[in-house]
Amino acid sequence: MRDFQLVLLLLLAATLVQPLARRLDVPLAIAQVVAGIVLSILPFFPTVSFDGELSFALLVPPLLYRAASTSSLRDTRRHARPILLLAVALVLVTTLVVALVAHLVAPQLPWASALVLGAMVSPPDADITTSIARRLGLPSHLVTILEGETLLNDATAFISYRFAVRAALVGTFSLASAVLGFGQLIAIGVAVGLALGWSVGQLRQRLGDTVAEGAISLLTPFAAYFLAEGLGGSGVLSVVVTGFFVSRILPHTLTPRMRVRGFLMWETVTFMIGGFVFLLIGLQLGNLAPVFWQAGGRPLVITALAVTAAVIGTRLLWVLPALYLPRVLDQKDAAASGRTLFVLGWAGLRGGDTLVMALAIPATIASGQPFPGRDVIVPVALAVILATIVVQGLTLRPVIKWLGFPRDEAVENEERRARMAAEGAALAHLQKLVERGELPADAADYLRTVTRQRTKLDLDDIDHSQGHDGLTSEDIVRRAAHDVRDASRRAVVRLRDSNIIGDEAMRRVLSDLDLEDLRSDESFSV
Repeated sequence: MRDFQLVLLLLLAATLVQPLARRLDVPLAIAQVVAGIVLSILPFFPTVSFDGELSFALLVPPLLYRAASTSSLRDTRRHARPILLLAVALVLVTTLVVALVAHLVAPQLPWASALVLGAMVSPPDADITTSIARRLGLPSHLVTILEGETLLNDATAFISYRFAVRAALVGTFSLASAVLGFGQLIAIGVAVGLALGWSVGQLRQRLGDTVAEGAISLLTPFAAYFLAEGLGGSGVLSVVVTGFFVSRILPHTLTPRMRVRGFLMWETVTFMIGGFVFLLIGLQLGNLAPVFWQAGGRPLVITALAVTAAVIGTRLLWVLPALYLPRVLDQKDAAASGRTLFVLGWAGLRGGDTLVMALAIPATIASGQPFPGRDVIVPVALAVILATIVVQGLTLRPVIKWLGFPRDEAVENEERRARMAAEGAALAHLQKLVERGELPADAADYLRTVTRQRTKLDLDDIDHSQGHDGLTSEDIVRRAAHDVRDASRRAVVRLRDSNIIGDEAMRRVLSDLDLEDLRSDESFSV
């Protein structure tokens, strides 16, 4: 009961930080980390301790699922090369570099534990970066690369972390076994994700109930994670694949009410979980600060500084040859600008992924002895989180403004194209209704005007006393309005399915159409 009350208290604190962060114009995640540090200093605030495995299973799947289900598969495929170079190759390289640096600086740290530390600090958390990027209007392809990296680097880092922990627990490591195991985790994770994504899509299509559909949506990431883990696959990868698959089929099946309510539900859930994670980061940082200040803590400080430098430096050095030189050799791709490469290199903030892996490290190994090097790798990993948030997080916005990116209107252009297609489909459908005698001509004229102006449809504004011949039932007009919007929705989704527009432009137009539907329903509710 005490732990549950503490969780509720942290959720409340994370929520109350938002208006303060907005007033101070500070990224919310950074403000929540600072709030956690402040709470940890208060003498009356209780010590926070959570089960690492449980925290991981509860916090990671919903955040990954939401990110995957709102990402554009078209844009992710389009930028697959830089995403894979960052999310897979760079994560593995960072793991090895950090392990080497940590072992050299702290020779008492076993190689297996050094690899655990490398896996822990290898994946960046792009929540802060992408929120800043969107607010400042960074190019959409840059935001796509950062989002795609976050989705896939989790799978790479957590799989590497699992093998490193296993090696530290048993004291042996086989490269051949690791490679085979890596392939097995990926294959099973992808297979489970595809199968579950298809099954969930079919189930949600047939439910017909908004509340039940929302409940299935919330349970999906946990089902994907635990099912894949139970079958010996990567739960993280399964969640990502499920999210991508669901994002492709649900626009064809969900009702407007389901979409609107689902969006609000997931916005609330991800806000609460994200706030809780960043507040928990601050609490852990505050609680571990005395470890660095106590007598004999100098070697730990040196190790933390060396590992932080390795993390930041490896990414900066990796970006130029890995992302720029291949584009020079392939003239079909536009060469990345220097400022784009620098932002990609500087956007390596560590956060929730590193925290949950640090919390999940077992206290003892099979022999009952303490986990080798745990007293070093946990505080060092948390120190890397603090250093990257302070050094990179607080300077990222000024750096982006100083580089002066031109405003990218790619999504706005796609949105305009989608709205034009929606309007064309609506007008064509109206003409069919008139030709079939299913809609009076004056009602069709009204709906044409509303469609062209792209305004909210409020059927209460129709003055039936002004001679709309044939408008004997509001149901006729309402049904026609719904049919018109359905035609518009189908046209927009077809554009997305044909990769002419991305998911973001599709969601913006569908959102307006869905809200019109709900508003129209309210006008006729008794």
